[in-house]
Amino acid sequence: MTDFLPVDFSDADLAAKTPDLRALAEIRLFRLEDGPGRGQRVLIARNAAGVGFEVAVDRGFDLSALSLGQVQLGWHSPNQMRYPPQLSSSENGFGFLRNFDGFLVTCGLDYYGPPRRAAGDTSVSPHRPERDFPQHGEVSTLQAHLAGYGLDVERGVLWCEGVVRQSGVFGDVLERRRRIELPLGGRTITLDDRVTNCGFNPAPHALLYHFNFGYPLLDAATELTGGFGDFAARFAELPPRPRSDTREIVDHLELPPDENGNLGVGLRNPALGIGVTLAYRQAALPSLLVWRSYQSGVFALGIEPGTTLPRVENGRLIGDTLGPRSSADYQLAIAVTSDRL
Repeated sequence: MTDFLPVDFSDADLAAKTPDLRALAEIRLFRLEDGPGRGQRVLIARNAAGVGFEVAVDRGFDLSALSLGQVQLGWHSPNQMRYPPQLSSSENGFGFLRNFDGFLVTCGLDYYGPPRRAAGDTSVSPHRPERDFPQHGEVSTLQAHLAGYGLDVERGVLWCEGVVRQSGVFGDVLERRRRIELPLGGRTITLDDRVTNCGFNPAPHALLYHFNFGYPLLDAATELTGGFGDFAARFAELPPRPRSDTREIVDHLELPPDENGNLGVGLRNPALGIGVTLAYRQAALPSLLVWRSYQSGVFALGIEPGTTLPRVENGRLIGDTLGPRSSADYQLAIAVTSDRL
């Protein structure tokens, strides 16, 4: 079946049939009123091809859910999108695990990985000769400025845009502007990020796109697709099945891009006939982690493109940096495929 609904969105009669286009597509702002996530803003979108997504405006402007028709494709944790989120620095830097939830959890903007302590830049902050970097940074806990959202009929897309800022007095000031677009009749979401060092000194910079997949897309029949190469066979040796005593596995892969410098990786459940592919410039995101966590009650698969994996050597943080007043751009395409819907 085609990935596009055969609707001419430039048809002048369309406005006469559905004045605000809600018969075909919409993106609306809600505020949750109950449960652990009460009080946070959420954008909820759907289009004419059956793709739906949610954006957690107050949790890093991340894609908290992805669906096709009534089928959920992302992962939902026991944390239930808690809000306000717990401080990332809590529990010896493992506060991230109290918040971790959703289809996309962006990690950074200065660090990702397990909690680390490293030397601080005393020329910038004389008060902090050492810095604590909590697990996966803090950007996923930050509230966004909602720059806008809506339907662009001329371009045939629904869109939203938000800005988060990670800052501190005598510290780094990093800002990420994110724009998310989905064609009104298509099944490929594009995510454009620009990270800017708004300060006047070099700043550490790291970014990890923690894409998380869960049941029913993730199940015993699920297979890896795209450019995973030999790792797809290794993945198949341990089919996704929940067990209470299963420990998580994290693989750090080095995969070659195609002739255009792009890397496309994904997964597919043939029993559902549904798959998701992630495509991006491999030079911009050279690191790729795969997180397999099949423990009962967790049951998740993470496919995680990222910048250079940060590390600590001789007490100093080694990784990418952004110069004063400079920016780095990232773009990913998230394609939902189906041979049934």
